Amino acid sequence: MPTPTPPLFHGTRAALSPGDLLPPRDGAVACTPSLDAAIWAAELAEGEGASAVYRVAPTGPCEEAAAAPGAPPQPYPTMTWRSSAPLRVVEEVTQWRYFHGTRAVLQPGELLVAGHAANFGPTPRSANFVYFTRTLDAATWGAELATGEGPGRLYLVEPTGPFEDDPNLTNARFRGNPTGSYRSRAPLRVVGELEGWTGHAPEQVRAMKEALARLDQAGVEPDDG
Repeated sequence: MPTPTPPLFHGTRAALSPGDLLPPRDGAVACTPSLDAAIWAAELAEGEGASAVYRVAPTGPCEEAAAAPGAPPQPYPTMTWRSSAPLRVVEEVTQWRYFHGTRAVLQPGELLVAGHAANFGPTPRSANFVYFTRTLDAATWGAELATGEGPGRLYLVEPTGPFEDDPNLTNARFRGNPTGSYRSRAPLRVVGELEGWTGHAPEQVRAMKEALARLDQAGVEPDDG
């Protein structure tokens, strides 16, 4: 039996409706089974419209394209599936999951509140916000860089009050908020723990910790006021 095609997503700034066709350009149209990658593509797409992510269905063969030999690594996820046939829009994705990375052991229903020891910046210091993200990659960094001795853990969470873009990441490298990073003064409710996730390579974690240490030595403090 053929291998089932996973759900595929396309990120863009175009306003589309169910049934619309995304035609190939330069011989192919891109999509991805990774919602994170589609979100990045939407945030970084050219144009003036609002970022949007759509679930799409291929009308012809669709497969993961091998990375071009010698291509430089991208600092963010990309849409790496390609089809020479149009993609049909199934629906717009409007509901996001939210994640929190930490080393704390938490249970479903437990509340994460502001005031705990901060993971970043000059210590000791209490954080005035609780931080969370809609992308798995950003939450993974949170778990790997969190203070403490236990293993990193990822949790699905839901905000219980208003929240805003995390100013420490918004517009820091890319326009907008492509990492989907947020903060809130209201508690986060733990929905469940995400297991089986894959961390970054040890050399990546080491490089990130060294970069944060340089910022600390330079007196750069996070915006947590």
